Amino acid sequence: MRSYRHVADDLKRQVRVVEIRALPGGYVGMTLRNLILLSEDVADDGTSGLLAHELVHVRQWHDEGRLRFATGYVWNFFRTLPRTRSWGASYRAIPHEVEAREDATRWARSASQLRPKD
Repeated sequence: MRSYRHVADDLKRQVRVVEIRALPGGYVGMTLRNLILLSEDVADDGTSGLLAHELVHVRQWHDEGRLRFATGYVWNFFRTLPRTRSWGASYRAIPHEVEAREDATRWARSASQLRPKD
């Protein structure tokens, strides 16, 4: 997982990735502290945007602690649900998800610049 430079090495060493074919809600990835659950097999060779995204959540859990992360995540989802009236839109608006998408996108851009050109 060395290629995922947007997350500290000491955190990456604590991560356990488990493949679970059927995650709730049809999600393809879910993170619980340092446990990443994926509905599909993903290589940890530095090419997976999904793994990059979920690693940001590992960092968020670590930085905020269990209670603050979990309550903030759920609170922000339900806070926006009456306005959006959409499960998907409320999920995408959660600040933790916004940050994970942005960090994973920045990681992908920098990783692609480091890869040799064909």
